[in-house]
Amino acid sequence: MRNRLIKQVLAISLIWATTATVAHAETDTSFKDTLAVQGLKLESSALNYQADASKGETLANQRCIACHGDAMLSMMKTYPDLKGQKAAYLFKQLVDFKRGDRTDPLMQAQAGMLSETEMKDIAYYYSRQTASDLSQ
Repeated sequence: MRNRLIKQVLAISLIWATTATVAHAETDTSFKDTLAVQGLKLESSALNYQADASKGETLANQRCIACHGDAMLSMMKTYPDLKGQKAAYLFKQLVDFKRGDRTDPLMQAQAGMLSETEMKDIAYYYSRQTASDLSQ
């Protein structure tokens, strides 16, 4: 009986540890050590924020999908596909649009409505997607 109880406790501990590691891996992304964001001079709250892909998905479905979704990408070949891009790269582009370092009226308006933490969430979400095959 005691051995069975010990095995159950160990199994539960292993499941909990694995779940905690997977959950942490899904939100643990550091943008602060990448070349793409080194010169951005971010506030520490944004710099240390752990991006959340589920929040990014919600935001992307509200703000980005109209132009960067599969349907529009097939019609507008000049719009970039965001799926599979590096998170730090996407984040930097959004920050640059918001700050006016990169100009495009539509993107400046969209980025201007986002906080830096929301930008990180969106960038992280798109970085976890499989890149589209646009060769067709």
